[in-house]
Amino acid sequence: MSVAPESTREGSGVEIPVGRRSTDDAPINALVALVSISAFGGIIVDGYILGVIGGAIGPATAELGLSPLGQGLIASSALIGIFISGLLFGRIADRFGRKRVFFWNLVGFTVVSLLQLFVAGTWDLVALRLLLGLLIGVEYAVGTSLLAEFAPRKHRTTLLGAIALFWFVGFVGAFFVAHFWPEEHWRWLLASSAVPAVITLLIRFGVPESPRWLASQGRREEAQAIVERRYGPEYVVPPAVTAVANSTLLQFFRENDWRRILYSGLFWFCQVGPLFAIFTFLVPVLAGLGLEGGFATDLLMNGLQLAGAVFGLWLLWLLSRRTFVISTFAAMFVLLVVLGLWTDMPPWLAVVIFGVFAFVITGSNNIQYVYPPEMFDTRFRSTGVGFAAAFSRVGAAGATYLLPLSLEAWGSAATLLIAAVFPLIGLVASVKWAPETKYRVLDA
Repeated sequence: MSVAPESTREGSGVEIPVGRRSTDDAPINALVALVSISAFGGIIVDGYILGVIGGAIGPATAELGLSPLGQGLIASSALIGIFISGLLFGRIADRFGRKRVFFWNLVGFTVVSLLQLFVAGTWDLVALRLLLGLLIGVEYAVGTSLLAEFAPRKHRTTLLGAIALFWFVGFVGAFFVAHFWPEEHWRWLLASSAVPAVITLLIRFGVPESPRWLASQGRREEAQAIVERRYGPEYVVPPAVTAVANSTLLQFFRENDWRRILYSGLFWFCQVGPLFAIFTFLVPVLAGLGLEGGFATDLLMNGLQLAGAVFGLWLLWLLSRRTFVISTFAAMFVLLVVLGLWTDMPPWLAVVIFGVFAFVITGSNNIQYVYPPEMFDTRFRSTGVGFAAAFSRVGAAGATYLLPLSLEAWGSAATLLIAAVFPLIGLVASVKWAPETKYRVLDA
């Protein structure tokens, strides 16, 4: 490997050697495509696992005699698992590397998915869904960080924003599979998540360690070797802030502004709380609004979610990060308040307004996989994303756990008004703290 000449500073603020180019400014090549497909495959598995429980909860309730409390616990257990692993595995990936964690959690997905075939009662199903949540938390913390570190700067918004679109592909795919799956075989339905997990696992064999992470660990020669082999000799690894040896979680909190740490999880918390709660129990929510359920209604809502994810990706490209979060939180708040207060609106209008809400809340989710990776340096990226994902799942798990109880006690209208508190908090926090990170050079 040749010795790098004296470095110069580009307008981007990243130091690169004279006559060489940073991988930040490289085109999308075969390696970036491979990492992207690997990340998209993992997020499809995540969405499928979290979506398929909606199709299995009904027949599982009938067979196992689940109470509303038990239903809420099963629906939220995977989200609780995400909270735990987001705190744990993000830090592990920052200490020991992205590649191994990124690979082995897919093995875990496959094994635990198949173990759902042997569910005999409420608590073993809760335990397995909790384990799946632990693995999903790994995907959020490590998968998004890895893709952010490989994605060229000009394409980062599109590639990271597409993660949310593929999450909904898995989530909506689970709906279609569940609709045509025999109800008496709900265990096999839950175990079917092993299929996309195995496919993604095979793809990940070809993913190398992140050169950015290697550089942050002082292993710059290893990082440069990967870059020259997979990008070409004219490219170099962008400089990264070197991590302190044996750094602790306490250093993450000391060296990052507390407002940014808090906001990275809070905006996510406020987006996924109403999303998971309402769409996990979509049928009773719609019934409370005077709308009939059934395949046609479910198909419409899932179609709106997919369309919303595409729309959200376009908005990410069009708007600044701050404008994106502020405008979508404001729209969600207004729509939920209208649905909650206007209890005697015509059914056709309820369909329209709820459809717009589904469209907007889905589109808003695209930024969840873009924003946190841009807020933290490479040495803290997986820790920061893991913390944000963990924080977000407090809202998702709490809302999903409490929603069936709220529906039973107060009905749909009051429940939707309570759900409106989430985007209201998100709106206020975004106006006050949301940073602007679009096109920011990582580690700048």
